[in-house]
Amino acid sequence: MREEPNLRYISELPPHVHSGITKDKVMLRTFLLMCIPALAALPAMGLSALAHIAIAIGTVLFCHYSLAYTELLSKGTTSYKSPCSPLVAGMIVGLSMPIAAPYYATVGVAALTMVVFKWLQGRLCGRKYLNPAAASKVLLLAALSIAAGLGTGMMFYPAHLRLDLWTAAGFDEVVAFYDGRSALSGALSLVLLKDHGWIGGASGLAVLVAGIGAVLWIRLKWRIVVSLLLTVGVLAAVMSLVTGGSMVDRLAFHLFTGSVIFMGFFMATEPQSTPLAEGGQYLFGTALGVGTFLLQQLNVLGGSIIVLVALNLVTPLIDTIGRRRPYGHGGVR
Repeated sequence: MREEPNLRYISELPPHVHSGITKDKVMLRTFLLMCIPALAALPAMGLSALAHIAIAIGTVLFCHYSLAYTELLSKGTTSYKSPCSPLVAGMIVGLSMPIAAPYYATVGVAALTMVVFKWLQGRLCGRKYLNPAAASKVLLLAALSIAAGLGTGMMFYPAHLRLDLWTAAGFDEVVAFYDGRSALSGALSLVLLKDHGWIGGASGLAVLVAGIGAVLWIRLKWRIVVSLLLTVGVLAAVMSLVTGGSMVDRLAFHLFTGSVIFMGFFMATEPQSTPLAEGGQYLFGTALGVGTFLLQQLNVLGGSIIVLVALNLVTPLIDTIGRRRPYGHGGVR
């Protein structure tokens, strides 16, 4: 075969790997989109919400630059050349904290997120198997709960454990908690403006707008979000039909609590710790919806993040379902 002297071969990533958007650009767009629910939290939750977000971002950036400096001293180079990903991690931590949480808890979650579940997990495992912010929050709150006692309100709030979501009368009392807190009915407060729970979920509508923007602007894993929300919505509707009571209130409560709507759009879609295959994303979202709804019914109202971490652990297995063999390697194609 005759070689052409001026012939050059160009190696490119396959189309399913290269999206045309750089990682830094994705991170910056994600950060800007999350500013929407962050700003929406201020009217409902006040300056404390902004303080949690600022503390989380500041802690993560401090850890980021400390790790970069340490690597430069030891290796002469660093893998931490851009602060874009840490910025997003800090924002997620701040928005996923309950407004009633102490500031030291936010510092702890942010530090664990950056040092243990981003940097150390990446070094030891070669990838992020666990969502950094979710794993950090579960680990810290579990440790604090064990140290202080489960009845003190660190992880399992005593007031939540006394709630009754299995009857219409009991559920009405839960929704009544939100009545008039923002001059709105309980259902409207859950969707539009609430002063209780996750900072990022203060306005479910703001998260929905930001989430749709993420689907269109950064190609978010929308199949996970759709299957999660659809599963939770169907289960809420069935529960309403079985127990009676307002279906609108049921849907508003189960879909628009901050631990569902914010977690669904901005934590359950983390690129490395969630499935790549389309079918796996539907399965992941459905399982997340079932687990979230069940823990809600058991009054673990932030339980969605526990389910998320558990599913992160089986993501490699989910990714093998329906995987096609390369042509010529035998087996089913």
